Amino acid sequence: MNSLAVRLFFSATVWIILTLLAAGLLLSDLNKKSNFAAFDDRLNLLLETLIGASRVDSSDSITVVSSIGDPRFFQPYSGWYWQVNNGAQTVSRSRSMWDQVFTSDKRLIGGRSQFRDSVTIENTIDTVIESKKLHIVERQISFPGLSNPINFLVSGDTKEYMDNIKKFNDTLLVTLVVLGVGLMIAVFLQVNYGLLPLNKIKQALFKIRNGDKTKLEAQYPLEVQPLATEINELLEHNEKIVERAKTHVGNLAHVLKTPLAVISNEIGSDHNSVLKTQIVLMQKHIDRYLKKAHLQAVGKNVKSKIAFMQFLKKMIKIFDKIYPGIKIDFPNNLKEFFVYGSLEDMEEVIGNILENGCKYGKSRIRISIIKVSDVEVIIQISDDGEGLPAKKMNEVFARGFRLDEQTQGTGLGLNIVKDIVEVYKGKVWLEKSKELGGLQVNINLPISIV
Repeated sequence: MNSLAVRLFFSATVWIILTLLAAGLLLSDLNKKSNFAAFDDRLNLLLETLIGASRVDSSDSITVVSSIGDPRFFQPYSGWYWQVNNGAQTVSRSRSMWDQVFTSDKRLIGGRSQFRDSVTIENTIDTVIESKKLHIVERQISFPGLSNPINFLVSGDTKEYMDNIKKFNDTLLVTLVVLGVGLMIAVFLQVNYGLLPLNKIKQALFKIRNGDKTKLEAQYPLEVQPLATEINELLEHNEKIVERAKTHVGNLAHVLKTPLAVISNEIGSDHNSVLKTQIVLMQKHIDRYLKKAHLQAVGKNVKSKIAFMQFLKKMIKIFDKIYPGIKIDFPNNLKEFFVYGSLEDMEEVIGNILENGCKYGKSRIRISIIKVSDVEVIIQISDDGEGLPAKKMNEVFARGFRLDEQTQGTGLGLNIVKDIVEVYKGKVWLEKSKELGGLQVNINLPISIV
């Protein structure tokens, strides 16, 4: 995960899920214990009511003189029962027990809370009418005049409070899911909102690279402002380095030109035309290539917005005159776009490529423009020449490499093209032309936002 936004969102999401899961389990457990405690308290209250309504009768037995009052103690097999035992003998019980009694192990006859049909046909198996899960509370009370303590039991059907627990858990689950989704959406919005200043810096740097701005001008949050300040200081420092490089290049050109002029004059007096020709060529290359010596430090080489379509048309007219036998196809219906840069640099790039196409092509050159996006364009220049082997396509960018040693040149053309394009944060690569069969030069350049 190389994305800062994904990291923040993922870590926050994991924390939210774990927190809500722990909170849900805790709340569910607390609710379960609370419901059970309330249910147990209710049964104990009914048990105390039963004990309070019990009296010793004339036969030294226990009689329940008044009912508990809950109608479920009168409903057969309701799960709500009470029973009074004197030792192993059942002396009284609720009407809801019908024909059943609790045994000494707190189970109903016929199995735990299973009621069987007492009206059965001979040689047939009893059928289970209903099965319930009961919670039983029990207390032994000693009465005056009775030698043995009396055992009081009250039971209740646990389905009541289990249903309450299930309803609470269902509601809790829905609530936590909705809350979790809401928190994730909030985290997503928060992360995107929090990273907006970084996106603003990215857009501002793109404008600086294309020459639309010279520094970061917007106000940023306190946490990001130091970064913006450092970037502005770095841009200012690079600008000073470029200016210093320009000065050194100018000084070097001046220092070399003067000795060359003296040598040229001395050779001229000896009528040595060969050496004089080479001196003139050296002077031309010094003027041309010393301008490129500072390209590695160029951050402010761009100077103006170039209407690229219009610029290409002018370059094509020039080469039509120089190489009248070469036809250059160029689409005239494309929309104008702008490249922020030096006109000399663009002339160097397009001029070198067109010159190579005219030299090594046969009769035709095609220029195509592919707009990749609003900020990027690919320029394709193809010829109908012999092309290049695949292994040579990268070697031609090396300084001094020449395919034809008989042709006049320095071998710096494509190397300079590569240097200039990379200074503008672009790319250049070669491939075989599918349409013309020769070499195709592809140049990827950023375009300026108008």
